[in-house]
Amino acid sequence: MPPLRTAVALGLVLLAVTGCFHRPSPYMPEDWPRRTATADSLAVDPAVPRLQIVIGYFDLWPNHTALRLVAPNRSVVFWDPGGGYGNQPPKRERIRDIIIDQAPDIPTYLPFRWYNNDALIEIFEWDLPAGEALRMHHVLMAGAGIEPDPGIDFDTETPGFFCAGAISEFLHRFGAPTFQVATTTLSPGRLSRMLYQQRPHRVLLFYRQERPHFQVMTEPTGTPDQGRMAREGHSATEAAAD
Repeated sequence: MPPLRTAVALGLVLLAVTGCFHRPSPYMPEDWPRRTATADSLAVDPAVPRLQIVIGYFDLWPNHTALRLVAPNRSVVFWDPGGGYGNQPPKRERIRDIIIDQAPDIPTYLPFRWYNNDALIEIFEWDLPAGEALRMHHVLMAGAGIEPDPGIDFDTETPGFFCAGAISEFLHRFGAPTFQVATTTLSPGRLSRMLYQQRPHRVLLFYRQERPHFQVMTEPTGTPDQGRMAREGHSATEAAAD
C-alpha cells in the first residue's frame, strides 16, 4: 500500500491524464428544453424496452458510470462496471459486475449515488425496439458468463476507474444500428458528450441541492439529423488528444 501522499498524487495524475477536472457534465447542451419533475414520477418503471446510462459527478470531476437495460420478458440488467453497488446493504449478487437478481430501478439506485457524494447524476434514456433490447441483453448476459456464447468475445467484469471505458466499448462494438459510437473513452465526461450526440429520448438530471425534484431534458424539436457519426466528429486520435 503506497503512502497517502503517493496515492493522492497518483490519483491526481490519473484524473489529469483522462481529462476529468471540470464542472459536472461540461458538454451538456445549453439549448435543450428542460422541465422540472417530482420524485414520485419515478415510482413507476414502465416495462418498455429501455436503455439507461448513468453518469455520476462530484463537484469537479466524474465519479462513476453504470448501465441499466430493460428487455421484454427478460430479467432487468444492471451493469455496474468496476463499481460497488450491492456489496453493502442493500446486498445484491454481482456476477462479473452484472446484477440481475433484484436489479435496482433508478429510485433504488439514487441513494447509493448520494452516499457516494455525487453533486449531479445524469441519466440518458433511449426507448429501444424489442429486438435491439434483446440483442443487447444477450451480449451482456454472454459477457458475464450467465448465458455463454462463444461467438461473443466480451467481458463485463471491469477494474476500478475503467467504468466509462467498459460502457463506451460496449456501445462502440455492439450498439449499432441504434448507436454509432466511433471510439471508446476512459473519461465519463467525454462519454457524456458522445451520448448527447446519440439522440437520447430524454436525459434526467438529478442535482443534489434540488432533491427531491429533478429535471427532464430533451433534444429540441426540428434538430436536423445529419447522422450520428458526423455529429460525433471525433476519431480515436482526436478523442485521445482532446
